[in-house]
Amino acid sequence: MTDRRLCLAARSTAALALVLAAAAQAQAPASGVYRCGNAYSSTPCPGGQPVAADDVRSDAQRQQALAAKTQDARLARQLAAERKAREQAVAGQTAARIGPSEAERARAEAVAARKQAQAAARQKKSNKPRKLGAA
Repeated sequence: MTDRRLCLAARSTAALALVLAAAAQAQAPASGVYRCGNAYSSTPCPGGQPVAADDVRSDAQRQQALAAKTQDARLARQLAAERKAREQAVAGQTAARIGPSEAERARAEAVAARKQAQAAARQKKSNKPRKLGAA
């Protein structure tokens, strides 16, 4: 029974070591970056030029960049919320009117028609023949 436990422990240790090695390899930076024409690759290509792609920023610079990114994201959310609030506030409003309304236009047309009718009536009255004998 101890041989069996020992065998299982060895297998578990080997599996754990394999998982840890895979995780370490996944987290490790690429051994190099190569420029292949207008594209970049982690594997060398024919005619590819190696490119220095190390992050030369200090920890303080990385923290500062992260803080700026967080602040930008917060500001973007705030501006989006303000824009949505403004859009909801004006929902249902109509555009500003330029010129008279339909009712104002109808009243103006009615007044113009009345004046035109009065002028026509005066013209007709002035064109009546006069009697010569009337004083």
